[in-house]
Amino acid sequence: MSDGEFIDVAATPAKNPRHFPALAQFLVLMAVLGGLLGGVVVPYLFKGKPGTPNNNVAAVTATAEEIPIIPEIIPPPLQAHAVYVYDVVGNRALYTKNADKSLPLASITKLMTALVARELVTDDTRLRVPERATTQASASGLRAGETLIARELRDYAMLASSNDAAYTLANGVGNILVEDEGGRAFVEAMNITAEELELESFTFYNATGLDLSPTEAGAYGSARDVTFLMSYILRNYPDILAPTTEAYDRIVATDGTYHEAENTNPDIFAIPGLLGSKTGYTDLAQGNLTVAFDAGYNRPIIITVLGSTYEDRFSDVLALTKSVRQAFKTADESL
Repeated sequence: MSDGEFIDVAATPAKNPRHFPALAQFLVLMAVLGGLLGGVVVPYLFKGKPGTPNNNVAAVTATAEEIPIIPEIIPPPLQAHAVYVYDVVGNRALYTKNADKSLPLASITKLMTALVARELVTDDTRLRVPERATTQASASGLRAGETLIARELRDYAMLASSNDAAYTLANGVGNILVEDEGGRAFVEAMNITAEELELESFTFYNATGLDLSPTEAGAYGSARDVTFLMSYILRNYPDILAPTTEAYDRIVATDGTYHEAENTNPDIFAIPGLLGSKTGYTDLAQGNLTVAFDAGYNRPIIITVLGSTYEDRFSDVLALTKSVRQAFKTADESL
């Protein structure tokens, strides 16, 4: 994903303390926006908190007594400015570097975009591509006026980091929430979701992660919170991540036409047991990457690097993956 123009699906991030659950906050938001009576509210429920042991991940069956303690890793020198390596089952960090520093997220933003869309509308919800979506920087070929279901748009945004798909999701779902508010309402829902999940470093100004200007990013967050967001999605909505384990896919519109989608992570087959990944790159963010993989015996590990380079984000993650696997092997052999 490249940087580019000012994006008009921006909203002022939520500033209120967490006195209300997310749904109640969103109802208040809609009332303030004047859309409560005219809009359609689709309630959503959060099913868990990030940063807790991942007992809900399918196929994680080991008991506490059977879980080896993976030692902290000492990776080779990395280019990334911030890193967080997380053992989901063991609920512990294996390596950190500037883990709590808020940095530009670039297209890693689309993890939250996909989550909020997944929570708020059904997969088969039909959404029309607005003209504005087709003018997004690095647009991936959606045509103004064509209709796609929410699942196809979500998959396109996740697999190919499609900015026009993410914009269409935000605009369409936002208009369902609050008539005529589109992306503005959706981005506010993203910020409310971050508050509810206690991911306090997150601030979203748009649904794509595109830079707003040469000095202002479209979203900010820490490596730790990106990792915990990945953990939450992995536990509750692994279908969001599933497309990112494939090299390519066809995104089919409701009229039967399709778009070719290629994975923005070229190293998916270099990471055995990959469970999901998301790339990000803009001039402000530089190279970002977060991946979830099974280190062995149903032991999910999540690695997030922020502020690397376009190429080194991949080599950073591969180096960290290698270090984790070696540490896991050592821990397993010690049992």
